[in-house]
Amino acid sequence: MRAIKTALLALCVIGCTGTASQVSSPLIDYHRSGGIRGIDDRLVIRDDGTATLSRNGKSSEITVTSDVMDRLRRALGQSQFGGLRSEYEAPRGGADMYDYAITHNGHTVRAKDASLPEALHPVIAILDRILSNAG
Repeated sequence: MRAIKTALLALCVIGCTGTASQVSSPLIDYHRSGGIRGIDDRLVIRDDGTATLSRNGKSSEITVTSDVMDRLRRALGQSQFGGLRSEYEAPRGGADMYDYAITHNGHTVRAKDASLPEALHPVIAILDRILSNAG
């Protein structure tokens, strides 16, 4: 009986440690590339407002305010993101256009500036503002 109690205690200790330091799940993964300057920005924002910004091969951690997180969640909901197509083709030309790849809730939408669905404009505006403020 003592051996069973010891084994159960060990399982609890093994199973119960480390949970407080787990990273929250991603709310959105935003990748913007191209344009005249040939930028390559990736922003992964987690549910708790912590985010990783990767720009030109360098990564940094930033925090998105709760007010901006609320606006982003609202814009994502209003865009009906899950119902958007996975790919939006752009007309030929436009070497200065951005390419976008946005993933939210396991669904990815890819588009260029000229083919970006109107429903995503508010989402992109918020994400681009976060990128601008991050320096």
